[in-house]
Amino acid sequence: MNTILLLSPATPGFDHGLFAPLSLPTLAGAIPDNWQVRIIDENNGQVDFDADIVAISAHTYAIRRAYELAREFRRRSIPVVLGGNHPTILTAEASCEADAVVAGEGETVWPGLLRDFLRKQLKPIYSPSRYSFDRDILPRRDLLSSRYRFASIETVRGCPFQCDFCSVARFHGARYRYKPLSLVDRELRMIRGKTLFLVDDNVIGVGREAQSRAAELFALLKDHGMRWMGQASVNIADNERLLRLAGESGCLFLFIGFESLDPDVLKDLNKGANLRRNASDYATAVRRMHDNGISVMGSFIVGTDRDTVSGLGELKRFIAQSQIDIPILHHLTPYPGTRLYERMVRDNRLIDERFWLQDPLPVFTFQPERISIDDLRRSTLDMIEGFTGVRQASWRFVQSLKNTRSLRIASFSTAATLISSRILQQRLLRSGEGIARSTYPGDAIGEKTGCPTGSQVTPDPATEVTSGDPVRGDRLINPEM
Repeated sequence: MNTILLLSPATPGFDHGLFAPLSLPTLAGAIPDNWQVRIIDENNGQVDFDADIVAISAHTYAIRRAYELAREFRRRSIPVVLGGNHPTILTAEASCEADAVVAGEGETVWPGLLRDFLRKQLKPIYSPSRYSFDRDILPRRDLLSSRYRFASIETVRGCPFQCDFCSVARFHGARYRYKPLSLVDRELRMIRGKTLFLVDDNVIGVGREAQSRAAELFALLKDHGMRWMGQASVNIADNERLLRLAGESGCLFLFIGFESLDPDVLKDLNKGANLRRNASDYATAVRRMHDNGISVMGSFIVGTDRDTVSGLGELKRFIAQSQIDIPILHHLTPYPGTRLYERMVRDNRLIDERFWLQDPLPVFTFQPERISIDDLRRSTLDMIEGFTGVRQASWRFVQSLKNTRSLRIASFSTAATLISSRILQQRLLRSGEGIARSTYPGDAIGEKTGCPTGSQVTPDPATEVTSGDPVRGDRLINPEM
């Protein structure tokens, strides 16, 4: 029996012992039964080369490592298939490092691709149409390591929002595609443990249909006695009934993208869901979630063209005074596949047009208009100190315990804040040593005949309609979003 290895490359700086990955088990469920399937998550295991063919799925922040691994497999005469959001968007670049590229959602492509492999007729690019949950594919979680603390589940794909820094709508489409609740129920019965992470990019969605469906999902999670974590837009706080149902269904915490206190920044980023809200509205949303026993992981973007030292000081004070349980800072990064990236390339503003090949991945990829990179670094470090010091962390733990009435949630929230902040702190301190340019072991990608270099590395128009990445979108587990 032939063996296919599904591989997720290492992503330094993330605690991958927490959530079980879902993309590779989902693809494994689509592979014909006459194949032996193995999964290796390099973040949680050691890579070996025991396979007839290997498929590597990678986001932009892990693509350098994916290319390194691809070269080693090919050196050993093992064919490589690259997929995931970066190969989907930059298909020409990825094709230089693989025998085949899957540019889109991969569930439907594998029977044909593997037949081509057996006939020694692999095509350079496979562009499948969007996946329909009616095909009833169940993830092969049995192939995963047992070392993960929490299981993961997907119940919907797609997002109607068009945030400039996010590529979810481009990958998964601007319309929701719901997994039938009967299929969700079957998966829940198969999952070991009672705590899981919903990888849905927005568990509540927008519109009556989406919110009605969310209520049905919460009822199902409650029936299974699950305790869960997920991601939502701030508008979940506007629906008190839905928020109550989420709390009653076992919701432990929600990741909320507040992004900025400045309405002009929100407008620049096309963050429509937040545009009519201010700091007071954010505080009210946090309080309402706490009233239902839900911890809040609040994300803020720094390093925009409107940021100033004084403005970041205001954000620091808001975070310090807020009751947000897990404050998260993200530096604005123009990842391929986003409108932000396309604008930065057009305006020639990227410090390095192929920053994803740097080692390590840079924190700063362009020069903001109103703040120097050095001041941005210092301001961010100052904010981190503001919620990770012993006194501040102790205060936040007490507040979280008081607000959620759960020692478990308060402890997890405090630990998550300290871990994520220290990772960013280390990256910032390392970035102070200087801004590197793209480096790559061996021959540079662009040195190969016909491969793109520099400003030629732009998203491939062909992926606009058919693209779709089975790896999740939100920045909790994917900083590209």
